[in-house]
Amino acid sequence: MFLLGLLTATVLFHGSGVCSGCRSASRKHQVIGASATLPDAPPLPWKPLLSPGQLRRGLAFYGSGRRIERVAARLLAGQAITAVTLGGSVTIGAGSTRTNVTSYAPMFFQFLNFSFPHRDHQFLNKGIGATTSGIFAVCADKMLPPDSDLVVVELTYNEPADVPFTYPHRRGFEKMLRKLARLPRSPAVIVLHHYAWYHSHGDGKPAGLFYRAAEPQLSTLAQYYDMPSPSLRNALYPLMQADVPPYRVGRVHKRGEASLSGARLKVAGPRISKGYVYYDAIHPSDVGHQALAELLAGVVQTAVQNVLAEGKLTEGGEAAPSLKPVKLPPPMIPGTADVPTSLCAMQEDFKPLARAMRGFQYRAERPEKPTFVEQKWGYRGDAPGAWLELAFSTEEAPGRRGQATVFLGHLRSYRGMGKARVTCQSGCTCAPTVVNGLWKERVSLMQMLEVTVSQHPKCVLRITILDQSSSSSGGDSSSRRRGGGEHEDDVSSSSGSSGSDGSGSSASSGEGASKFQVVSLMVAHEPVVLTSYATQAADLAQAAG
Repeated sequence: MFLLGLLTATVLFHGSGVCSGCRSASRKHQVIGASATLPDAPPLPWKPLLSPGQLRRGLAFYGSGRRIERVAARLLAGQAITAVTLGGSVTIGAGSTRTNVTSYAPMFFQFLNFSFPHRDHQFLNKGIGATTSGIFAVCADKMLPPDSDLVVVELTYNEPADVPFTYPHRRGFEKMLRKLARLPRSPAVIVLHHYAWYHSHGDGKPAGLFYRAAEPQLSTLAQYYDMPSPSLRNALYPLMQADVPPYRVGRVHKRGEASLSGARLKVAGPRISKGYVYYDAIHPSDVGHQALAELLAGVVQTAVQNVLAEGKLTEGGEAAPSLKPVKLPPPMIPGTADVPTSLCAMQEDFKPLARAMRGFQYRAERPEKPTFVEQKWGYRGDAPGAWLELAFSTEEAPGRRGQATVFLGHLRSYRGMGKARVTCQSGCTCAPTVVNGLWKERVSLMQMLEVTVSQHPKCVLRITILDQSSSSSGGDSSSRRRGGGEHEDDVSSSSGSSGSDGSGSSASSGEGASKFQVVSLMVAHEPVVLTSYATQAADLAQAAG
């Protein structure tokens, strides 16, 4: 019954179109005014791992429920929905034994179709391993169907742990949330927080730090935009801390896995493997994935109960007026602006942009993986002097002049990586930039280099791998700087790694490291002029009645 096409595939489920688990709830709804009984929640298609109390604790923020309850109303009326998951390797299913069955995304989709079967549901997993919000901030509207009703965002671990809200990383996350919320059907967005116990360190604690910074900051953004944000940390932390089965963290499933201190982690044997939350130091096991799926199901269950209890479902099946979408507030972070995108070239669409190359090759970073996305295809060079030229248009419209912003996606890791110079070879013009593919954090993530260029129909960008001795260690670290002169970007603005300050050096990976991999390219244009805060506040007040 449950068939999930991993990553970009569209999955169709077949059913009667009626919520099989909600018939009794509907009957209770008919007499809700005469009874204090809360309607039954739609059931799970498996034995629950989390208790009702853990689900309540795990739902860090629910909010007004306007958007998610509109989705619940559609499901209760037997209508089809389009649900999408966005995220990194956890969303792909890393750590699970069967990525298309026991990871959180297919389990959540299974719950939706079990309780609300419909032959026209569309369930899509758009996870991209080793990425942050930067790529989704630019390309979300290109990647998702315009009729998306529900979008899950899982990027908490991949986002940098401790940066000010005004840094490009947090601006990128906010831009992503705004772009998702502005899709044509005003979808409900759920910000799902995965928690990596062994990488939550600081203030003298080697692991299990409760207040690792990314989650509280991303939760603040979710609260500002009235988006539910369930948290694995909140749901399980007390029992993780006590190492109580099945929520134990004292062992992992992957052999040879090391903690940040370098010490080998103990391995859970087959007889006790179901009692541990993590596959490795970062990714959840089947236990962890099931907990994430149940947290998402809990959000939908809460929404369904609210719709039934409060009488928000009209006879025609559509949401009542109080559930209709509301306008977005202005950006929370001062200076953040919505930016339209004219080009989003990633995965298969990125390959044709290469005009010429020497010493670069289109190849997979992990060819042994089963899917194109997991294999991490891109243009890779391994020696100083190797270069790659990418040809594309930076025009917002034919004949348009002014400036555009190019987001160049590249891999950043802790060993074997080098530096590259990015220049405008012909057509468009820009300040040369040196980008570092190396950092100290022991994770590999795709980063977005942000370069300001002139608009031109035939822009050619050249990426040249540098000798370590020839690349300057100083210079302006901001790739936003306009004007001439070469400068170095050692931060990879627009997105970042968890827990990294971006200050890696070649010494971290040995003398002469020079690998560099380019994986995507996007073009965005001048910020959209936003309605004033006073005007939007008045609109919101009017919408709220």
